[in-house]
Amino acid sequence: MTIDARRLLRQTLIVAAVALSWFGLFNLNAWLFSNLEHTARAHWIFLPAVLRPVSVLLFGGWGACGLVLGAYLTVYGTANGSYLHEIVLSLLSGLLPWLAVYLGKWALGIPESLAGLRAMHIVAICALCAGVNAIGLNGYLLLAGRLQNDPIQILTIFVGDLMGAAIPLFIISTALAIALRQKAKIRATQVFPTRSGPDLR
Repeated sequence: MTIDARRLLRQTLIVAAVALSWFGLFNLNAWLFSNLEHTARAHWIFLPAVLRPVSVLLFGGWGACGLVLGAYLTVYGTANGSYLHEIVLSLLSGLLPWLAVYLGKWALGIPESLAGLRAMHIVAICALCAGVNAIGLNGYLLLAGRLQNDPIQILTIFVGDLMGAAIPLFIISTALAIALRQKAKIRATQVFPTRSGPDLR
C-alpha cells in the first residue's frame, strides 16, 4: 500500500469514526435528555457538542468533514423534503466549529502541534464553539425564514453545547485521574513492597 493510499484510508477512517460517534451521541442524548429539548434544533444538554472542538482540534478539516457527515445522518428526512436545508444544516455543523477552533487557536496562540494546550484552553474553545454555533445556526434559520419567534433558543443552544461538552469531558478527566492514581499506587507498591513474614529484628 502506497503512502497516499494509507493517508486516504486514515482520513476516511477519521471521517467515519467522527460521523458514527456523532450519530451515537445524538441518539444517546435523545434517550437520556429527551425532556430537555427546547425545540428540534435546541437542547439544554446536547452531548454531541463535545465532538465539535475535540474532533477539529485533533483532526482538523477531516474532523470537520466527519461532523458534517454525522450531522447529515441525523438531520436527513427531518426538513419536510427540503434537502437543501438539510445539507446546509449539516455543513454548518462542520464549518462553524472549524471556524471557532481556528479563531480560538489563533487568539490563544496554540500551535498546530497543540503543544502547550491546557484545560483552560479547552474550556475557552468549547465556549467559543458554543457561541459561534448558537449565533451561526440561528442566523441561518432567521435568513431561511425558519426561526421561530423565540429568542431564548440562542441561549438554549449555547448552554446546551456547553453542558454537552462539559459532561463528557468531566467524566473523561475524572476517569483519567482515577486511573493515574491507581497506576501511581501500583508503582509505589512495586518500589516499596510491604514486608511479609516474621520480623527478625
